[in-house]
Amino acid sequence: MISDELREAHVSMRDRLFDAGLLIPSGIDGLYGRSADFEKVVAGLKRAVGALGAPDGPVEIEFPPMIPRVTFDRLGYMRNFPQLCGPVFSFRGGEREFSSLLHSLDEGEPYDHHLSQSEVALSPACCYSVYPTQSGQQLDQARVFQTAQYCFRHEPSPDPMRLQAFRQIENIVLGLPDRVLDWREQWLERAPVLLTDLGLQVRSDVANDQFFGRAGRLMSMSQREQQLKIEFLVPVFGEDAPTACASINYHQDHFGELFDIRTSDGELAHSSCIGFGLERCTVALFAAHGTEIRNWPHAVRDCLWP
Repeated sequence: MISDELREAHVSMRDRLFDAGLLIPSGIDGLYGRSADFEKVVAGLKRAVGALGAPDGPVEIEFPPMIPRVTFDRLGYMRNFPQLCGPVFSFRGGEREFSSLLHSLDEGEPYDHHLSQSEVALSPACCYSVYPTQSGQQLDQARVFQTAQYCFRHEPSPDPMRLQAFRQIENIVLGLPDRVLDWREQWLERAPVLLTDLGLQVRSDVANDQFFGRAGRLMSMSQREQQLKIEFLVPVFGEDAPTACASINYHQDHFGELFDIRTSDGELAHSSCIGFGLERCTVALFAAHGTEIRNWPHAVRDCLWP
């Protein structure tokens, strides 16, 4: 539970963005339209992150904001994060079932029982679409990818940095453990430099994912103890409640095992990914520099739009 003071700060920042026309309300927390200026900053951030990762020679690849249900189930997302996931349901009935559906609609009744799960789910993270493309392969050398897309997590909030529909840009590496860890160390240095160049205060800290339930708490503890997840925090709402604008994860051989991805020596490939929350970074920039882009510091604008 968040404090009343923090919630008020969330609402105040959200309303400030509404009033400036940067975000457009829909009536649902965490689901907003974006103005041209907002999208201009998002595009600048994508360019800046892309330039930062360019020396790695990533394969740039994009996916729709959905993943196959078989991949979603294989990843175990429903087992680990049932509170966040978004499987897609649709109507699959015939005429009789359609009449029953219409009756529910006419009466203003719930109609979810007329729907059945489809073969797709809303993607909770960009990188989840990448690993299956390498399934069953043996890597002669490390492979690096960059991808960006809309993602979904069901966590409605008035916090404009915690959206239900949001975009990430991620860089992902697969390969030998030493190569993956070296790549991770490079990004542990790169990410705070970029955020600092954008005029943001940033610090890094060990973190964990929001695994669900008793077993999930143990997984979270293990993740923190091994320092597998590092977040880059920006204090938009104060030092006591910073927001992760980017994070880097080391998966060890988890995805190598899930998708049978191996290295040249036949061992399971290790992987790591770094993701920047594009809306989170954008809101942080408006919070730090004001809602008029033309008034931002020249150094920040040059970083986004050289």
